[in-house]
Amino acid sequence: MKKIAIWATTAVAGLAAAGVLLAGFAAVVSLRQLPSIDALRDYRPDVPLRIFTSDNTLIGEFGTEHREFIPIERMPKRMTEALLAAEDDQFYSHVGVDFAGLIRAALANIGEGYSQGASTITMQVARNFYLSREKTLSRKWYEILLAWQIDRSLPKDRVLELYMNQVYLGEHAYGFGSAAQAYFGKPLADLSLAETAMLAGLPKAPSTMNPVVNLPRATRRQEYVLGRMLALGMITQDQYRDARAEKIAVVAEGNGRYAGHAEYVAELARQLAHDRFGDDAYTRGINVYTTVSSVRQTMAYDAVHAGIEKYGQRHGGTMPQAALISLDSQTGAIEAMIGGSDFQVNRFNHATQAQRQPGSTFKPFIYSAALERGVSPGTLINDAPLDDPKWQPSNDDDRFVGPIPVREALAESRNLPAIRTLREIGIPYAIEYASNFGFSKNRLPPYLPMALGTGTTSPMRLAAAYGVFANHGYRVEPYLIQKITDGEGNVLFQAESSAGNTAPTRVISERNAFVMDSLLHSVVDAGTGTGVRRYMKREDIAGKTGTTNDSIDGWFAGYAGEIVTVAWMGFDDNRPLGKREFGATTALPIWAGYMEGRLAGVPVSLFAAPAGVARINGDWAYTEYPEGVHAVASIGFPPPAATTEAPFEGSAPAGDGLGVPAVVRDGNVGTAGPALGVPAATPRSPGQL
Repeated sequence: MKKIAIWATTAVAGLAAAGVLLAGFAAVVSLRQLPSIDALRDYRPDVPLRIFTSDNTLIGEFGTEHREFIPIERMPKRMTEALLAAEDDQFYSHVGVDFAGLIRAALANIGEGYSQGASTITMQVARNFYLSREKTLSRKWYEILLAWQIDRSLPKDRVLELYMNQVYLGEHAYGFGSAAQAYFGKPLADLSLAETAMLAGLPKAPSTMNPVVNLPRATRRQEYVLGRMLALGMITQDQYRDARAEKIAVVAEGNGRYAGHAEYVAELARQLAHDRFGDDAYTRGINVYTTVSSVRQTMAYDAVHAGIEKYGQRHGGTMPQAALISLDSQTGAIEAMIGGSDFQVNRFNHATQAQRQPGSTFKPFIYSAALERGVSPGTLINDAPLDDPKWQPSNDDDRFVGPIPVREALAESRNLPAIRTLREIGIPYAIEYASNFGFSKNRLPPYLPMALGTGTTSPMRLAAAYGVFANHGYRVEPYLIQKITDGEGNVLFQAESSAGNTAPTRVISERNAFVMDSLLHSVVDAGTGTGVRRYMKREDIAGKTGTTNDSIDGWFAGYAGEIVTVAWMGFDDNRPLGKREFGATTALPIWAGYMEGRLAGVPVSLFAAPAGVARINGDWAYTEYPEGVHAVASIGFPPPAATTEAPFEGSAPAGDGLGVPAVVRDGNVGTAGPALGVPAATPRSPGQL
């Protein structure tokens, strides 16, 4: 028996030795077949494009994977401890493989199929980067060898950094930084112990055990993690108890990732970043910082949706589109932008892409051009029917008030005075002049209806044009991107305007801007824009209502101080807004609702009279035209019986451009001349109000 025992022992030892030799040979052969792990040394995961407001609120993220890369030295210690407690508490002591754990898993799997894996964090890194997730012995064998190789080649902290930024944690979130935003709407460093423990439990089953899909299962896993942290001495009994008692608040879908109601802003910023960097923009970890303020963006969103809701109440629930854009006239920085009623339903950005007729908001540019051709605020214009059988435009109230000064004509948004002014100065000149404000010449029809805003423009372009008046005659192009950085914080792009490297371009004289500012004040003080006074009593508000034919578009464009804002409402299919709807009822409340909050605490800023203007007969006029001499004293009246004085140099012959058989009406809410205390049939002297 003794010989048999010795023989048996020798045989077993021999078989064991042979097994070891065979395993060693297999390992050597397998190691030669393993992929190189050199790529892990310099590996940086794909990090999406991220869009921020000027005050660092995340408003958008674009890429195939949502990820925020956090270097291990900036990874919160509590997050690291929670993960190690949940997944691999021996991480810093084993060689990449927990052999004792493998043996326990192997024994547990006997008779039950292959169910337990005993994977360390290092083994999970090997699997995530190089192998499939199929449960086979051959895959497990290569996983073990790779983990051992990785542990020999990379520092422990580097392995942990790779894992914590690469691991999938459900809800399209990769890495713990992204998961913190996805589930709790805040940075990883701001999470409580309870929230941290819940995230640490996600790697086990991220798709079925996350708090969005199944909060009870996620909570049970969280409790396990907290128990492990307590057992390992990472937290105290009191901390454990408090974390167990804390009620977890999971953010609603999208709220944590895209705050501030700035979807249209984020999408436009995405397009601009892609134009500059191509598809690399979605993987390089690029951060785009916009000029938009999260606070002002929220105010704009609230104002737009309040306006849409009030319109719906008046019309039984029918909801139009609406847009708002606000910018700093001195720098061009866009402060707020709402492109439509609902980004999820319609991603077309009406603030920047829509080309709509501006209606009477275009009239100030006709009068601005006229100032340079001798017209003054006190110039009398004949508000009477045209002597053209092919086109007989009217005013909104279907009345004509006869002689009316420019100031009242613009304030009341009367159509015939604007048409006659355009005919007086000449259509080609007016188109060329309007292009100085940024309007596209090919979008301005070379006919008299142009005076009523029958061309097309976008709210953003109109805001930039009004910015010329607000900026004392200087034109500045709007911009949205303040700067772009890479994942390391290096600046890749800096807006020239924000860096102070560009000078604005003067496109009209300072005195022209001053007089136009004065005229636009009259619109708000005594004209179609008086509804603004229900919201604000400021003295520096200037603006203009606009309503297109059949009330298809409603506008209000205006400014106070340096802030220019344009609001618009309409339907994409060009349905009328309604017979009793005008710019003053649709767009003006949106504009005023936003500006009321935007201007809170901002000092009143009034223009100082520049050189070259003076008070003549109670109103402003250019000083080279004292007492109306050499200026255009009147427009649209029958010529005097006989005169030796040469006609004004810039005038056009009667009937110029009258060949369009269209009927265009302004549609603005306003009052006729008698409402301002002047009898309709009584001629008025320049400047009389």
